[in-house]
Amino acid sequence: MKRWRLKLLGLILLSSLLLLSHMNRSVEAFGKSENAKKSRVLVIFVDMSGSANLARRTVYREAFEKIYQNLSQGDRVVVGTITGRSYIDFKPAVDVKIPKKSIWVNRIQFERNLTETKEKIRREADRLLSRKRGTKRTEILNSLNIAETIFHNEKRRKILVILSDMIHDSKEYNFARVKVTDKYIDKVIRYRQKHNLIPNLTDVKVYVAGASGADPNKYRSVEKFWARYFAESGADFSHHRYGHSLISFEKGL
Repeated sequence: MKRWRLKLLGLILLSSLLLLSHMNRSVEAFGKSENAKKSRVLVIFVDMSGSANLARRTVYREAFEKIYQNLSQGDRVVVGTITGRSYIDFKPAVDVKIPKKSIWVNRIQFERNLTETKEKIRREADRLLSRKRGTKRTEILNSLNIAETIFHNEKRRKILVILSDMIHDSKEYNFARVKVTDKYIDKVIRYRQKHNLIPNLTDVKVYVAGASGADPNKYRSVEKFWARYFAESGADFSHHRYGHSLISFEKGL
């Protein structure tokens, strides 16, 4: 009888060791999978200038809906505005993290948290897009320095979405009134390099929706400026992600 009990105990111990080994491999594989699929930090800037009043009700709203439908667990979402005092008065309208499923949170609580977070993003976005009175200036350049601050030390994949006509308008530079030539672009970039004003946007993937211009030549020259400027900042910029509308947006994980 004693021998039989020892054999049974041995089988139980062997089974436990095999199960534990399998669980460890599963956890390790899951960890590697999670590390490979990093969540994202999405920074969305909304042009609040008077020239964008119509776009906020149409193009920007459509872009927000596309982004909203592609949010993923673990994403951080920051929504801010582009105004005439972007750098001085900046305060995010939204800065939230999409909840992740966890063994420590039951399904009902997780779904409640997820719904509340998404509703907050939608509510604050609607509030911005419903404003009827726009600001006088559009300081896009300074907004990019704010983006650098937000992205600093982030380990998640970095996405910057700019909802704007991209016609920068400040006391220093007014793209609507000047000819945005190669010489002009060189001058702006040299000045901002000299004064350490070009942000570090390395590994930041850029999307632009709402881009416009008084005519095709103005549109192309302004696009050329931003292509050069983003290249100087180290950002991942593509002409395919620059346009009047957000034709496509990467799906969440």
